[in-house]
Amino acid sequence: MKPTADKEKTGSHPRERRNLSRKVYSGSIFFAARKQLFEGELLNFSQAGLGIKVPERFVEGENLIVAMPFDGAIPAKCPARVVWCNGRGLGAKFVR
Repeated sequence: MKPTADKEKTGSHPRERRNLSRKVYSGSIFFAARKQLFEGELLNFSQAGLGIKVPERFVEGENLIVAMPFDGAIPAKCPARVVWCNGRGLGAKFVR
């Protein structure tokens, strides 16, 4: 499922579906999937998930283990599931 903005009933202004605010971050991130290690560019993250710029394609529902930049609020290694992928990047939701 791609992160899409719903249009409000009153007009064409998009409404954000996310409930938690995202932290913008620009830097390398590593994650494992398919018994391989991948590197991408972390674009943003929240307590619910993250956006990664990566050239490889992933399938919606695919499981990842993400090595997050440590900030104390989120564990360093987090299981996540791909919710969208467009060939330029992916969005993943943390699995609790």
